[in-house]
This record gives sequence, C-alpha cells and structure tokens, in this order.
Amino acid sequence: MHFMALSRIKLAAVPAALVLGMVVGGEARAEVPLVKTADGWEVYTEGRVDAFFSYGRGDVIPQARPGETLPAGGGLDTGSDAIPSTKVDGMGMPIPNAQGTFESMRLRSGFLPNILAIGLRRKINEEWSFKAYTSLWATIDELSQRKTNPVYPDVREAYAIIESQRYGALTAGKALDLFSRDAYLNDLLYHDGYALGYPGNIDTAGPTNGMIGFGVLAAFSTAGIMYTSPNLVGLRASVGIYDPTTLPGGGDFDSTRSARPEAELTYDLATGPVKLHLFGNYANQSFYKNGSTKSATGYGIGYGTRLEVGPAHVGFAGHWGRGVGLQYAFQPGEIGVTQDLQLRFFDGYSVFAQVVAGSFDFNFGWGESRALALPEDTAMGNVSLPTQQAYSGGIVLHATNYLHFDVDYMHAFVDWSLGEKQVMDFINAGVIVTW
Repeated sequence: MHFMALSRIKLAAVPAALVLGMVVGGEARAEVPLVKTADGWEVYTEGRVDAFFSYGRGDVIPQARPGETLPAGGGLDTGSDAIPSTKVDGMGMPIPNAQGTFESMRLRSGFLPNILAIGLRRKINEEWSFKAYTSLWATIDELSQRKTNPVYPDVREAYAIIESQRYGALTAGKALDLFSRDAYLNDLLYHDGYALGYPGNIDTAGPTNGMIGFGVLAAFSTAGIMYTSPNLVGLRASVGIYDPTTLPGGGDFDSTRSARPEAELTYDLATGPVKLHLFGNYANQSFYKNGSTKSATGYGIGYGTRLEVGPAHVGFAGHWGRGVGLQYAFQPGEIGVTQDLQLRFFDGYSVFAQVVAGSFDFNFGWGESRALALPEDTAMGNVSLPTQQAYSGGIVLHATNYLHFDVDYMHAFVDWSLGEKQVMDFINAGVIVTW
C-alpha cells in the first residue's frame, strides 16, 4: 500500500498494489527518504499514527423467537457490553427475552491503525523498474480491552513488483487482492481514510470497519501472484491467483484444493477537471468438507465507478455473489451456509460523496448489504436473514499535510426478514498523523 494522506485523490488506474492516498491539500506528497545509493537504489518510509474516541449506543442483537433461526453473522454482536432490558408487561412483570441495549465508550484505532511501511526501489533500465514493499499494522487498543495483552504487529503487506509501461506489471507476495478492491477504495478515499465509521466490535481490538458490512465488502492483502496489463487508451486488465481461503462454520468447508483466481478490468479517463474511473472484478473458489466428497463453489462479481468534477467526488459500487458474506469474501459461519450445506447469495450497494473545501473534506456515505434467502430457507419458513443499512457523514480538517482531525457519525440498522431489528448510532472523533 502506498501511503500518503488519503484525500483529493487523483484518479488513475490502480497500480499493481493498492494506492491508499495520492495527494494532500492538492499537492502530491512524497515519501520520507532514508537512503539513496550511488547505483540507484532508494529506501524510503511511509506511515501513520492515529487515535480515536468512539461512543456508541443502541440495541443488542435480538434473540430468535421460539422455532426461529437467526444465523450468526449479521448485526453487531455487543458481547459483554449488553445491557438487559428493563421492559415490563401490563402486570409489571419482566418481559421474557426482551431485546436489551448497549452503550460503549472507547479509545481505539480507526479504519486504518498505526502503520509503518518501508519501501525499496530502483530503475533497472530505461524500460523496467523494481520495487519491494513491506508494511506493519498495529492497533493502539488491546485484544478484549485487557491492558496486559500485548499488541502484536501484523505484516499486512510484503510484495515485490517488476513493471514496464510497455509490458505491464508483475506483483508477487502479499498485496491487496482484486475482488472488491475498488469498492474498498471508494470507502477509503472518499469517506473513512481518516475516520472510524462502524466499529465492527465494541469490546475488543480494531481496526474498525468504516462502511464494511454496509454495501462494501472488504478486500484483503493476500498471498498471490498478479499480472496487470499496460495502459491501453485508459483500459487495464489484472489477473491473479491467490492462496485459497477456508469456509469453516455452518457446513465446515475448511478444506481447499486449488488456488483462488481473481480478475479486474478498469477504465480511466481524465479531461480538464473531470476524472472518471470504472471497474469490474470477479473471484471464485471451491470449498470441500473434511473427509468428504461434498463441495460447494463460491463466486462474486463487483462493479462501480468513481467520478471527480473539481472538488466534488462521487463513488458508487455494487456486488453480488454466492457465499461472499456480509463483511468480506468469503465470510465463514452460519450466515453463508444453510443446514443443507448450500451457500447463500448476497448483494450490496454503496454510494460515497466528498466535497473538498480548502483544508476541509466533507464526506457522506450510504450502503446496504443483504443476505438472500434460498428456496431451502423459504421452504423452512423459520430462517430470519438480515439486511444491513447505514447512513454516515464526517468532516476532516487537514491542518497540515501531516496532521489531520476527524469527526464522523453513523446511523446503522439491521432488519431481519422475520421482523427482528437492531438500531445503532456511533459518533467518533480522532487525530491522525501521516508521513
């Protein structure tokens, strides 16, 4: 990931590795150089440190009614922070299994945690260049809020790229995969690059979710090999194979026998103050039940756009697929697999808008993700599946090219198909230092 300050992005074809941010205050930001040798090698560093105050309140996950099934994986599990309901009936007696509430106040990392990245690069000749890159991610909050728990750094990226304008780029190592990459970038660049958003959990460690789970599927840094074609009148194609993921829980599909193929096609156009980026991507993978010939194939497609007209930026993305889940592909657990070992279908849609006004970014977002019923679910008549929707907004002040302040708010709600509900509100404020 190429770290700069994440606002006012200049749209271009996303390179072989994720570009997290492109410019600050309208000017390109350079890395911090460490070493430059006489024979052309350059070593540099990039990164960030942040801290957020986060306050949330709302409903806990509802309990299933007698005879109903609520597959785990939807809504916010408030864990130990659940507050029992005090509702009573007309006789003054507590209502059995009444839905409780939660209230949480935390100090934690945001959508991006503390990051330290080191890059190494050089020109091989006039045609070819080489780059190696590694980044370490670490939160400021501890697992389960226990201050005695150490915070271990996560080697989130470790990859090498060899690239030519004429022949394209080959990336090998651990880098962002292709499926849902640009939808994730929409959220990162136009909404949550300096924010916290949806916490994803309230009683353990981050990073947080931004708008993931609400119209956005997360992309992940994954072991793989990827080829990206050269730019042809704005078109670029990327294809890659990635280490497969297991799908435990539900059907216990935790055996894999082949790598996961993914692909993405992008188109970029820039004319005057208008910049356009279109994208479509795809992934599929087969899963196998341990000690059995039983298998299932998950797949997903993603699509969308980013459009900039001067200071106004808009991003839209959608996805649809089998077994992809609500949070990321391919999400394990009961939400994705029926009792008959079938993979459910999911879809999602998100819209982000950003207005740049001097040193301020004004960010807005909406998203919806749905778990779709299979005929088996409909026939049973007692399976309640979630639709998750959220509205969000925030203001970011770029006090300097390295110091940033954020305030963001999210209203989220989950409606289950048999009538259960969960409503939540979150307000967050943070300070971010980038280099």
